[in-house]
Amino acid sequence: MCNIITHMDADGVISAYLIVKYVEKPKRIYFSNPSIIKDSIARSILGEDNLDKLYILDIGGNEIALRLAAVYNRTIWIDHHQWAPIKHYDNVEIHIAYEPSAAAVIGNLYMIFDNMIEVANNLDQNKPSNVREIKFRDMISALRFYKGRAIEYALENLVYKMAEKDIDRIIEENNELIESFIDEIKKLENEIKANTKKFIIKDYKVTVIETKANIPVYKIQEIIDDDWDILVVKFTRFNREFVYTKLEFRSKGPDILKVAIPLGGGGHIKAAGASLKGIITLDQLLSALNIFL
Repeated sequence: MCNIITHMDADGVISAYLIVKYVEKPKRIYFSNPSIIKDSIARSILGEDNLDKLYILDIGGNEIALRLAAVYNRTIWIDHHQWAPIKHYDNVEIHIAYEPSAAAVIGNLYMIFDNMIEVANNLDQNKPSNVREIKFRDMISALRFYKGRAIEYALENLVYKMAEKDIDRIIEENNELIESFIDEIKKLENEIKANTKKFIIKDYKVTVIETKANIPVYKIQEIIDDDWDILVVKFTRFNREFVYTKLEFRSKGPDILKVAIPLGGGGHIKAAGASLKGIITLDQLLSALNIFL
C-alpha cells in the first residue's frame, strides 16, 4: 500500500489522479507545497506500520525532505520544477523532467495517454484553452477558498471522483460552488486594485500586490492591467504559532527563479514562489528584487 503527497493546484490534483487511475490505489493522499513538504512527509509517517511506498508529485524537494522520504522502503519523486538533489538515496527514485506539467512527466514515465495531461499542461502555464479547463481550475480554487482545514479531504475526494466519473459531470456537480467563488473574487476586485503598486527595477516594470485574501494568482492577473514584466503577489498569512509571508512571482521574461531560490523558494523561470516566517516589508521585497534580478 502506498501514500501520495502532491501539490494542491490543478497539476498536482491531475498528477494524483493519474497515479490513482493508472498505477496504484493509495492508502492516503496528502496535499502539500514546497515550503511544507518535509512536514507533509513527516505527517504521512506518523502512526504507519507499513512504510512500503511513497509518491511525491509536482513538488520541489530539499535535503531534509529527501532524508525523510528515504524512511519509506521506496519513494518515487516525480516533478517538473527546476531543482537538483544534493544527495542521492538508493531507495528514492527522482524523476525530474522540464515538461509543461508534472502530469506530463508521469504520462511519459508510465506511458499514460489521458486528455487530462493536456489540461494540466495548459493550466500550469496559465493558458486554459476552453471553458471546461477554466471551470476545472476554478473548481479547485473554490475548494481551497471555502474548505479551510478540510481542504485536504475535499481534494482527496475530488481525485477519487475523477478516477470514477467524467470530469464534466464533476464540474457540473460543483457549479454552484464555482459560481459562488467567482462572486467572492469580484467583491475583492477593488481591494486588489487599491493594493497594487508599480515600480521600475533594473529596467523591468514590476507590479506588487499586497493582500491577506486567499486569492489565486491567476485570478489576480485577471483583475489587474497587463502592463508588467514581473508580478509579485505578497500574501500575509497567520497560523496559531506565527505570521508568515508567502510570495508568488510571475514573469514575462526575466528569470524570476533567481529571486525565489535565495528566499528559500523554488519553481520555474517564469513562475516561482517562496514562503518566509515573519512579515516581509515592501522595502525588503524591493531590495531582494534589486539584489537577485
